[in-house]
Amino acid sequence: MRFRFLMLFCLPVLLGACSKTSRPVQLDFVGSSTLTSGNKTVAANDTLTTRIYAVGNQDSLRRLRVEVAYSPGLSPINYPTPVSSFDPGNAPEGETIVYLDTLVKPIYTGSRPPDGGEYLFNNAFVARATSGTEQWQYTITDKKSETASRALRLTVRKADSAAVYHSYTALLRPVPRNRTANDAGLLRATRRVYLNLRTGLQLPKYAVVNNLATVQSNQLLVDLICTSTDGTSVRLSSPTDTVNVKLNDGQWPRSHRNATVLRATRLNETDFANTTTVVGINNAFTASTPFTSASSTGILAKNQVVAFQVTEKGTTHTGLLLVSNLVLGTTPVLTCSVKVTK
Repeated sequence: MRFRFLMLFCLPVLLGACSKTSRPVQLDFVGSSTLTSGNKTVAANDTLTTRIYAVGNQDSLRRLRVEVAYSPGLSPINYPTPVSSFDPGNAPEGETIVYLDTLVKPIYTGSRPPDGGEYLFNNAFVARATSGTEQWQYTITDKKSETASRALRLTVRKADSAAVYHSYTALLRPVPRNRTANDAGLLRATRRVYLNLRTGLQLPKYAVVNNLATVQSNQLLVDLICTSTDGTSVRLSSPTDTVNVKLNDGQWPRSHRNATVLRATRLNETDFANTTTVVGINNAFTASTPFTSASSTGILAKNQVVAFQVTEKGTTHTGLLLVSNLVLGTTPVLTCSVKVTK
């Protein structure tokens, strides 16, 4: 009887030891020579790609959120003369944006996949156009709100930060509206076609529109949207353009649509290069003329120069945009060089 009692007493312990233990949600960066997986110093406007891999525990992976913290803020600093008199306390306050917030569908592969599934996400993005740091934080959450996070920090040092105007290059890849291939929806969600003229920030669709309505505040950052009807032409439009840009009032409220002023100039590539002062930029805008539509450039051509004005926190900033290169076809690419007053 004593032996039988000992066996019954030990049985739960043995069963517990053999049962499947719960492991935490896992999230890691994938490393390779072409991927950014850790802290590093990069060039302004550098195009980078990060890949994250997540593994669930006993519950399915449910949500992925990506936040970017910019320090100082993205606005270019208007340095005094001499530069040595600049007070760092006057730098733009740091700002954080939600870059991605989406529900995910984990995958189950192999003979014994994790109960919570796996998830792989590629993030191709452009580094800030002003000097400073940006911290990218990725957080994966499962159905029971268990989370795992990973972060990396990028540092940008822009050589001409003390210039009297802010300059940068933007590469925009609109998906032709008539494209109906199976990948069209994914391409439209991931291609960077939304531009903030003041800072040079470029955003994809999922950073300004999502089903959770958690990125709507980013819509206030958008000054221009790059579109193409069929790949044979490209244009730039203000968010207020109701002809070439089809925005849903529910997803993108009219109160979130910046009324960017766009005007035509007679300047060429050489004139753009020779415009190196705030007075010169302002004079170019004054001499410009309205486009047929006040909210759109119309069809763009290589070496065309567009004048613009944007208003941020009550201050108007004037700039010039040069179409430095334009590739048309099934995957059009618009390369812009921008100069904007600080």
